[in-house]
Amino acid sequence: MSFNTYSTVTNPLSRDVLDSPEYIIKFTVSISGTNLNYYPEYNLHQKFLFEKCIELKKSSLGYRKISNWFNAQNIKTPIGNEFKGNYVFSILKKARIREERMNIESEWKIEEVKIDFC
Repeated sequence: MSFNTYSTVTNPLSRDVLDSPEYIIKFTVSISGTNLNYYPEYNLHQKFLFEKCIELKKSSLGYRKISNWFNAQNIKTPIGNEFKGNYVFSILKKARIREERMNIESEWKIEEVKIDFC
């Protein structure tokens, strides 16, 4: 029997040769993570509010001044109320948390690998 060595294994006799189709490989895959949830897209009004909050926050406005800007433009919250500073804070905080959850990598593990001979 002749073997070509293409790896770091120097003794080819130490390897098992699996040349029969009568082997079954069994294994368990475990996936864990917090990004397995579905987060629906923002509707157009929510998207506008979020983007405008980011834009105004970058121009050094505080939460109360941003809420005053929305009220001056007669822009209401998604449920039709006037803006307050805490609502602007909530929009930005919840968007940050949502973004963090969506970008968490899930952890994959392959465990209990067995080869059964038939």
